[in-house]
Amino acid sequence: MIFWIRFSLKFKDEVIVQPFTSKVSRIVVSNYPSYVKISESNEPLKPVRVTVIRDEEGRSIFKSMGYKILKLKAGVNYYFDLTSLDINLFEEVVSNPYFNVKVYSTEASVEVRETKVFEEPEIEDSKAYRIEFKTPTLIQPPRPNFKRKKNRYLLFPFSPYFLVSIQRHWNKYQEKKIIISHSRALYYFKEVDYNLRPVTIIYDKSKVRGFVGWALFTLEARRNSSLRDGIRKLLAYANYVGVGKSRAIGFGEVMVKSIKN
Repeated sequence: MIFWIRFSLKFKDEVIVQPFTSKVSRIVVSNYPSYVKISESNEPLKPVRVTVIRDEEGRSIFKSMGYKILKLKAGVNYYFDLTSLDINLFEEVVSNPYFNVKVYSTEASVEVRETKVFEEPEIEDSKAYRIEFKTPTLIQPPRPNFKRKKNRYLLFPFSPYFLVSIQRHWNKYQEKKIIISHSRALYYFKEVDYNLRPVTIIYDKSKVRGFVGWALFTLEARRNSSLRDGIRKLLAYANYVGVGKSRAIGFGEVMVKSIKN
């Protein structure tokens, strides 16, 4: 089961926040013991994801390196989303949908605005899909055997690595596994247009470099084939769990839409 919750929040006073605002989202959902337990675990590919804060127009709020301080205004409605694969967390949320929480130098009133529960997300079958990378996306190539110190992130969503990053999360938590080879992903899910740019974010005093923007892919696998169905399931899943590394804390948030023409 996949549980999706949208929270709204309003600050009592104007507040200076860290440049990647999922920090604020995490403060809010730390009101729930199950979230704290999951987030403190060293287990990779966690069964939760929080997004950054958004304004009422749906714009994701974060600042890349070089920008001035980031402030959230008093009395303005903001929101963020939580996806959970843990029913205990969902039950805690629905049993406590209204509360106040201290956020840095002020207080915020929090309300659960909307919830969704489904067995499996769906996306329309189409010849093409537009993927918007709403927050910096951190896609890793396979780790080499030799000793290395730093993470390596790609600045383009090459289809094999993009799909595999979703596949790993899916296969960890879903009963029916999806297996897609790199070569089949490369030749049947093809990039045809894009507008991407690299960005560097400061998170916990560390520099994190990923990319944002959009890319258009064609899906050329045969209709009703297991490959086509598997890719479609992964694309739909990505809308709720994200893509790549550190998705649990808001990186790699995507919006995947089918394109008719």
